[in-house]
Amino acid sequence: MELTDKDGAPLPKWRTPEECFEEFKRVTVGRPCDYSGLSYEKLRGSGGIQWPCDENTPDGTERLYADHRFNTDTDYCEDYGHDLLTGAAYERQDHAALHPEGRAILKAAHYLPAHEPPSEEYPFLYTTGRTVYHWHTRTKTRRAPQLDAAAPDMWVELAPADAERLGVREGDVVRVESARGRIEARARVTGVREGVVFAPFHYGYWDTPDGVSGDGWHRAANELTITDWDPVSKQPLVKVAAVRVEKIADAGGVPSPAPTTAASRPVGEDLPPTEGGAGVRETVEGASAPVEAVRETVEEGS
Repeated sequence: MELTDKDGAPLPKWRTPEECFEEFKRVTVGRPCDYSGLSYEKLRGSGGIQWPCDENTPDGTERLYADHRFNTDTDYCEDYGHDLLTGAAYERQDHAALHPEGRAILKAAHYLPAHEPPSEEYPFLYTTGRTVYHWHTRTKTRRAPQLDAAAPDMWVELAPADAERLGVREGDVVRVESARGRIEARARVTGVREGVVFAPFHYGYWDTPDGVSGDGWHRAANELTITDWDPVSKQPLVKVAAVRVEKIADAGGVPSPAPTTAASRPVGEDLPPTEGGAGVRETVEGASAPVEAVRETVEEGS
């Protein structure tokens, strides 16, 4: 971007990732996440170091607050907290009135109902989340063959009672629709709570720019969620929305691509994989997973 300082010199004084890391270390000195004792060499040989890592704790800190002292002194804080309901920021005098002095400050909040509860038109509670094999939109994990093979595409999870009422079995294609959008995916009958529909949010726009799969199915799970957020963290509320579900096609002998591990493990008659490749494909993990060559390239100054 050709940014310069007041003397015309390059504004960022670093060029390489390591030089950038050194600058990051400098700005963390004295803060809770002090990185000043870390280095590329130390990180490469350790398998992981927990911050703070500084001259007093060169090997990192295994457990925070073991001395029962927290980073809550008013003079040390850079933020004085917020009202959990409205998000309004507290001022320094509000924080000081608590006399925190290194004590933990615990806040409680009353339960508030969801802003979009299920209704007659949209009778299911919709929630999105992760599978253990992918991270966010898969820009990295999609490139790892074992991770991609474990969870290659979108699926939707239904409770057994809900699937029975809808006439849905393993691998059937369902449409999940809210007041804002829809997705289509193969169903997996799991131990999810009755009345709840789960969809992973890893699939959508990264590998299919229009958000639609080769089958013409919409896959971006968060397109269905409400435009709302937590007043303090500003985290979008992608865990609670109202949807309706309908079956749009039979499985045709094809199971859902969901892993058979953790919460996406099928239940009931769909649990055992059948012979000859039909039924649910068991997810293979660890050293026995298929291995393909993976090459990582790091370019100077990238």
